Amino acid sequence: MSINFSLVLPCYNEEDNILPLYKEISELPLEDEKCEIVFVNNGSYDQTEKKIDKVISDNKNQNIIIKKLNLNKNRGYGGGIWEGVKVSSGEYLGWTHADLQTPLIDCLKLYRKIRGRNKIFGKGYRTNDRGFDGIISRFHEHCASIILGYKLRDINAQPKIFSKDFINYLTNVPNSIVLDTYATYVALENKFKIETINVNFKNRIYGESKWKNRLSTFFGQIISNFFYLFKLRLLKTKNDTKKF
Repeated sequence: MSINFSLVLPCYNEEDNILPLYKEISELPLEDEKCEIVFVNNGSYDQTEKKIDKVISDNKNQNIIIKKLNLNKNRGYGGGIWEGVKVSSGEYLGWTHADLQTPLIDCLKLYRKIRGRNKIFGKGYRTNDRGFDGIISRFHEHCASIILGYKLRDINAQPKIFSKDFINYLTNVPNSIVLDTYATYVALENKFKIETINVNFKNRIYGESKWKNRLSTFFGQIISNFFYLFKLRLLKTKNDTKKF
């Protein structure tokens, strides 16, 4: 039986989230779908790998295949996810964070919303007020829309879901947190329709954010994002010029 849907979960020191994640996975209301979960242990130095091994051992659901990809060295947010995508087997692929902030049921709902349709790129849209995070996110999407010339909404919202052939368009995947920006940009440049699903973004319960825990990291990521947006703009300009 072929795998319908693969979901990549990047994990960096997420030991306390793995078992609650497995609970969500085991409760997914699968119908005739076969689902693959790819845990990417992205250079964790806590008990993340052992917790993933336990989940794989405990899983008895024949409609859910759980795999582990162990990276000895952290490859960055984008790099870790991309390694997971490359070993995924589903007809549709996607990713979301392993911090329990995006309900996994929303990943399944989005897959069902886009399956069987051509050139569709699915993404989440966070509907709840997220305070300062929300302000930063709206500022980012506004700047990205101006720089790239597309109307963009909540670029970093999870999940991202697409048919397997979309990975052929991803020829220069960044290792950093700008992966979501890159994937959305590539989809728009190649005339994919953006299909969204509303998600209720929850507060992190276990562990800590990997990019907001230090002020220097936080502002460094913002600056990095802006440099990357201008890099994509230059690429877009070159591509537009070649068309004439």
